[in-house]
Amino acid sequence: MDKKKLWPGKISDVRQEPTEIACIWVKKIYDACSQRECEEFFFEDLNFPSGAESFTVECFIKPCSESFCDWSIEPIDDGPLGIVRVRVCAVLKIIIRDAEDPSNYTVNWEEVCFWKEVILYAPDPIHMQVLVESIFEALTCEIVEENGNGEIFSPTVVATIGAFIVVKTALKVQLLVPAFGFCPTPPECEELGDVCEQFLERPFPPFFPPQLSDLEG
Repeated sequence: MDKKKLWPGKISDVRQEPTEIACIWVKKIYDACSQRECEEFFFEDLNFPSGAESFTVECFIKPCSESFCDWSIEPIDDGPLGIVRVRVCAVLKIIIRDAEDPSNYTVNWEEVCFWKEVILYAPDPIHMQVLVESIFEALTCEIVEENGNGEIFSPTVVATIGAFIVVKTALKVQLLVPAFGFCPTPPECEELGDVCEQFLERPFPPFFPPQLSDLEG
């Protein structure tokens, strides 16, 4: 890396000054709020392993499956505050196994969603956007075959889902910011190379534990 060039990141030389004041077109966050959600979801009509009489179940949130949709902004008394409504979702992977033969299993995919209704600063609701960041977690997962009254019904998977949700209002605007010019061409990427080459470059591991004299030194 050329040390004389300016690179994105922390400025190491406090004497460096911007080369210009640039006008950029970006999404500016006007307001944001965060909430925690936790709720039980019930799933019926799932695919179960054939021939099994008893089951175990595992639940996972599919990585990077978080999404949001159906958002709207309703001004409160002509603004600038607004009621922001948005649907925040993720995909839940449900693995149901035969308790006697774990290799006999089925995989089900289900969507879990939370409806959010919050108040945020939204001075231009017609042109503003709603943005959402979220992290979902599958907290518990179990199979229930009877209700509180002891009545038997088809097996149902009950999953407790928790979510950390951040809702934002944003608007594309032109901002004046200090700049150091255009970004330079980055250095070449490092490739992993052959697996055997990597192995042959590794140092030899110790074959025996250290002696007491080695530890005292």
